[in-house]
Amino acid sequence: MTDGTEAGRLREALARKTDEVEILREASTRINTTLNLERIQEIVLHTMHDLFRFTHALILLLDESEGTLRVVAGIGYPEDAIGAKVPVGTGVIGVVAARKKMMRVGHLGQKRLYAEAIRKEMRKARRREGTTPVPRIPGLPDAESQVAIPLLIGERLIGVFFVESAERLLFSERDENLVAIVANLCASAIHNALLYRQEERRAEALDRTVETRTLELQRTSQELTRVRELRTRETMRFDFDDLVGNSALLRETRAFLKKVAHSPSSTVLITGENGTGKDLAAKIVHFQSRRASAPFMNITCSAIAETLLESELFGHERGAFTGAVQQKKGLFELADGGSVFLDEIGEMSTALQAKLLRFLEEKTFKRVGGAHDLRVDVRIIAATNRDLKEMVRAGAFREDLFYRLRVLPVELAPLRRRPEDVAPLARLFVRRFRDEFAKEVEDLDAAALRLLESYPWPGNVRELRNAVERAVLLAEGRRLTALDFRSLTGGASESGDGKPDGVALPPGGLDFEQVEKNLVVQALERSRWNQAKAAKLLGMPRDWLRYRIQKFDLEPRDEG
Repeated sequence: MTDGTEAGRLREALARKTDEVEILREASTRINTTLNLERIQEIVLHTMHDLFRFTHALILLLDESEGTLRVVAGIGYPEDAIGAKVPVGTGVIGVVAARKKMMRVGHLGQKRLYAEAIRKEMRKARRREGTTPVPRIPGLPDAESQVAIPLLIGERLIGVFFVESAERLLFSERDENLVAIVANLCASAIHNALLYRQEERRAEALDRTVETRTLELQRTSQELTRVRELRTRETMRFDFDDLVGNSALLRETRAFLKKVAHSPSSTVLITGENGTGKDLAAKIVHFQSRRASAPFMNITCSAIAETLLESELFGHERGAFTGAVQQKKGLFELADGGSVFLDEIGEMSTALQAKLLRFLEEKTFKRVGGAHDLRVDVRIIAATNRDLKEMVRAGAFREDLFYRLRVLPVELAPLRRRPEDVAPLARLFVRRFRDEFAKEVEDLDAAALRLLESYPWPGNVRELRNAVERAVLLAEGRRLTALDFRSLTGGASESGDGKPDGVALPPGGLDFEQVEKNLVVQALERSRWNQAKAAKLLGMPRDWLRYRIQKFDLEPRDEG
């Protein structure tokens, strides 16, 4: 009978071990078929339940940055246990993490009264000494036994596996060994899952970066396309025919500019009075040359202080002067392959002239505060309204720089020397401002053209443009007349014979009020005191005429 009972116990033990091996084998197979962290944790917890009928278990992972263990999965605990943190070194879980060694404790109920007495003393001590409270640790309040096993990969701690029971007074050594086997499986699987998750996040971050960079490249490509389109339009816009006119002087200038544009990189010096179109000529040279697709950079030398002008042209290194917080490229670098237009070159200081001369001769320069020479391929186009030869004689401009700039000299004649260009220019501006202001002006009459062609135009094409803009803006008819340009003659109109009714100032001066009164009387008598006609003859509003009639106490003459 005893032998039969013993045999039965052996069969039961064998069957139990067989079941345990099968459970462990199945758990191992299931764990090794997934890299999903949550799925692995679920398999481990269910394995513990199937092996031991454990109803309370936790998996905690180490957060190295905080030095804490965070509950990531559990069975048998409230939902708020997930996310709870245990400081390394606190409680059974924290001590196991700190020592990296398994711990098994039992008969906790017998020790609970003693532990409560200790806690009371600690609470009293905290009230007296102001110490911080002991962190609350997740777990059963009436646990009798606990096992905590570190999850290790080599010597590296990745977490803790924790099991406890309110029924068992003490876990056996066999229980401990089985829990350790599951913990080892758990550690390896969790480690691989964490690595996989990190790679997934890196891949996602890389995908986001690639997507962002792709969008940036697309935007950059679109911007480059727009820049090319703009440059193409600029190339089409700045043509030799933009120098409007039919005079011999202008035809000669256009022909020479074509030769200049087709030259490779020789410096160009454009001279002429203000308003003659030096900026336009410079753009035509650039955009009709092989450099048209490269940058065109321009700067007015008189508009910037000398120290800033040097930085704008040559760039500067970080710390080169107060406010130079970072390296900056100058116009010569930015325009590499293209052209730099230096307007009002005559206003450049002699010190900066020397540096410009070195660049023109050697095609190299240093940034302000820099030690290394930089080489670029840039065509220099300079312009001035000053007499550089006279400035050279006066010592205000370097002679060597003058001749270095004047390789291809372009002189733009003033408008007064080519009056035959006034009419086509005026008509061009009429069309332009008619469209801009939505006016119905179609052309200029003969008297207006005679007035414009006889005017000396000290401001050249720019002044003509402004005069036509003002006339179109204020015009009331379809054709501009001489009256629309009365600002050019000080308010005088033009008579039918083409001669202006202006008043010449005698050498000895005159009585202005008497002259004004005589003009008002003449206009009233010529118009037979029709105030509207008289005001038109004088080129002034009717209210202004009424004021002068009252001012001079004028009345119609008695013809009787």
